[in-house]
Amino acid sequence: MAVRLAVFCISFGVLGYEILLMRLLSIVQWHHFAYMIISLALLGFGASGTFICLLQRPLLQRFYHAFTISALLFGIALGLSFGITRYIPLNPLEILWDARQWFYLLLTYLALFVPFFFGGACLSLAFLQFKEKIHQIYMFDLLGAGLGALGMVLLLFALHPVDCLKVLPITGFFAAGLAMTATRRSRHVLCGLFIVLCGLGFPLVQPADWSTLRVSQYKGLSMALKVPGARIVTERFSPLGWIAVVESPVIPFRHAPGMSLNCDTEPPMQVGVFVD
Repeated sequence: MAVRLAVFCISFGVLGYEILLMRLLSIVQWHHFAYMIISLALLGFGASGTFICLLQRPLLQRFYHAFTISALLFGIALGLSFGITRYIPLNPLEILWDARQWFYLLLTYLALFVPFFFGGACLSLAFLQFKEKIHQIYMFDLLGAGLGALGMVLLLFALHPVDCLKVLPITGFFAAGLAMTATRRSRHVLCGLFIVLCGLGFPLVQPADWSTLRVSQYKGLSMALKVPGARIVTERFSPLGWIAVVESPVIPFRHAPGMSLNCDTEPPMQVGVFVD
C-alpha cells in the first residue's frame, strides 16, 4: 500500500507542477509559453523511460532504494528548477536575430524538464516492479494525476504561485518516505520518517530571492513601473490570471479614446490594470 500511495504522491506532484508552470510562464513571459509544458512533460517522461529501460535490471534489484532516490530528487527538482531559470537571460523577442537565445531556450528546457524526468522514473519503476498489480498502480497514478490538477487549480485561489511552488516539493519527499517505509525494516522506517520531516522543512530553506517573479522587462506592467512614482497598489492571484492595479501619481495614466479635441476638461484620475 505504501508504494501505491507513493505513486499517488508522484502523480499529484507531476500534474500539479504542469498546471503551475503554465501559470508561472504566463506571468514571467507570455501565455504562448504555457503550451510548451506538454512538450516538457513528454520529453521528461520519454527520457526517463529510456533510462529505466536501459538500466532496469540493476534498478529493479534495488527497487526501493532506486524509487526513494528518484522521488527525493523529484521533490528537490520541483523546488529548484523554476528558480534556476531566473538566472537564464532568455528574451524570446530577440530569438530571430540573436543566436544565443536558442541556447538560453535550451537551458530553460533542461532546467524545467528535470522534475518530469525523475517523476517519470518513479512511475516507470513502479509499473515494472509490480506488473501483476499494474491495475492498482495505474489506478493510484490516475487518481493522483486528477487530484493533482484539481488541487493545484484550487490552491492557486488561495496562494501566490511562488508559494505553491514552495509547497509542491513536499509530494516528492512524502513519496520517498513512503517507499522507504514499505520495506518494513525499522531502520528504513526511521529513515522514511526523517525524509518526510525534511520535506516539511524544505520550503523554509529555499532562497529568499526566488519569492519574486522575474517578469519580462518588455511586458506592459514592467514598462509601467519604470515611470517615476508608479507602484502596484493591489494585486490578486487566481488560476485565471494575476491582476495588478498600478497607480502613477507623478505621470498619470491618460486613456480617453474618442475624446473630442474640443473638450476643455481633463480626463479623470485613472489607474492601470494589468493581467499577467
